[in-house]
Amino acid sequence: MEASNRRLYYTEYDRIPIPADIPELGVQKGEEGVVRSLRNGGDEVHAAVQVTYSTNQPKGWVDMQVVPEEKISSYTVDG
Repeated sequence: MEASNRRLYYTEYDRIPIPADIPELGVQKGEEGVVRSLRNGGDEVHAAVQVTYSTNQPKGWVDMQVVPEEKISSYTVDG
């Protein structure tokens, strides 16, 4: 079954847990970020997720695969 035929569990602006620690961002597994965009790439769906400090200042961005499994593809530190 192609990803385009699967039900997506996330939409833009949903909060989503980060599936692994990212020490460079100061992010721990399970910490949440906000989905800013979704990209369908055939059998995979990727989300651009913004991670912020408790003050709502940006920490960085995480590009993560959300279909067929949740895993980190890359990340970028803000600032």
